[in-house]
Amino acid sequence: MSPSKVSTIEWDKFYNIVDGQNRLAKSVHNGVNPSTAEKLWDVPIATEQDLEDAIASARKVFPSWSQTPIDKRRELLKKYGETIMQYEEEFTTLLGKENGKPQLFANGEVKAMSLWLGWHLKLEIPEETFEDDDKVIKTRYMPLGVCGAICPWNYPLLLSLGKIVPAVLTGNTIIVKPSPFTPYTSLKLIELAQEVFPPGVVQVIGGNDKLGASMTTHPGIDKISFTGSIPTGKKVMEACAKTLKRVTLELGGNDATIILPDVDVEKVAPEVAMGAFQNSGQVCVATKRIYIHESIYQPFLDAMVRFTKSIKVGGYDEEGVLLGPIQNSMQYEKVKGYFNDTKVNGYKFAVGQPDVAAGKGFFVQPTIIDNPPEDSKIVQEEPFGPIVPAMPYSDLEDAIARANNTLTGLGATVWGKDVEAAEKVAFRLEAGSVWVNSYEKPTPQALFGGVKQSGLGGEWGKTGLLAYLNPHVIHVYKTK
Repeated sequence: MSPSKVSTIEWDKFYNIVDGQNRLAKSVHNGVNPSTAEKLWDVPIATEQDLEDAIASARKVFPSWSQTPIDKRRELLKKYGETIMQYEEEFTTLLGKENGKPQLFANGEVKAMSLWLGWHLKLEIPEETFEDDDKVIKTRYMPLGVCGAICPWNYPLLLSLGKIVPAVLTGNTIIVKPSPFTPYTSLKLIELAQEVFPPGVVQVIGGNDKLGASMTTHPGIDKISFTGSIPTGKKVMEACAKTLKRVTLELGGNDATIILPDVDVEKVAPEVAMGAFQNSGQVCVATKRIYIHESIYQPFLDAMVRFTKSIKVGGYDEEGVLLGPIQNSMQYEKVKGYFNDTKVNGYKFAVGQPDVAAGKGFFVQPTIIDNPPEDSKIVQEEPFGPIVPAMPYSDLEDAIARANNTLTGLGATVWGKDVEAAEKVAFRLEAGSVWVNSYEKPTPQALFGGVKQSGLGGEWGKTGLLAYLNPHVIHVYKTK
């Protein structure tokens, strides 16, 4: 039987969760609805004492939780997933208000939590055995201890759950710190966890950047899983080095797309545009550079422009909206800077306007820049917004070299009717994940992580559990 709805959940009151209990605080902050720029509900700002108490609770329960049979942990995770989905409508509405996602895509993120949970419930913790005449070597994997999850604002539900599930399944305890821009869904996600797990297994403490910094240096936390920007990721790694805690970093990218000359222009162009503009460009693996063979450059660009003009931008609760606002004012101003730089340098706007229209929300119309120079800001950097450059190429070797000419390497895509030829190109792209004939779509079935400065380690897939485990090897010598 699926669990019934929990009567104590109030969707307009928010708490930190420490040792299974709701906690308020003397100080509060507020998220902002990016569709209206209006202030949302109060959120308690966790104190250093809250963090200390959360770590103490997590460490106290860890010995018993880590020894709980994995089948029992699976059972509780399954119940947790069922509990979450009892509130699909509430989570969808709350996510739309705090993040700005249109209803269709907010609901898609909520539903995706079931996919991530379902995949992980099938996984086993690996074991290895080697034997020869003298000995038997057994390699097992043991939970790390207390994990800290520092989560971003672009997919606050899915990326929180994507850290909670593997951590809990492998026998760890976890403390989640949501982004202060989007704290609400994560707080409710973990409030619901208290109906399922023992106190201290899954906790959440919201606050400002100081709280995240304290988590990275605290000796009572054994691992940090961080999703966010490259500059912050470097600070996280530096801070974690002080206690040599384990670190997983999923950082930004400047994902390149290569369009081979044999594609069906009318079918592929809208898909490529969606790869750039999905979630208003606020995706770490969104397409951020488009290289199109010169023989089809103009018709392909024209087809992308036609599709882009058809996209409706609006608030999360408007009908027919495909793209919502930029999530917060800080990112909104950053994205506007790319428009201004493009305008000042006289680059051509294939679609979109040089000046972002002012309004009550943080809205930006999807924009394509026609053939800016390779050293331009819009090509070299990650805007994290709905603006993308398109450039022609004549030589495939040159396109591959340009795609790889970056300090980042998170994702990339290749499009071509000849799938074998497209896959050969994909093999040469320096990125953690490459998609052939699809825009970037991370999935729980595949390990996800970056190369170069796009991150360290990875999560999900069959081997993603190892990010939350230490190898433990026993050498047994046979008696003579």
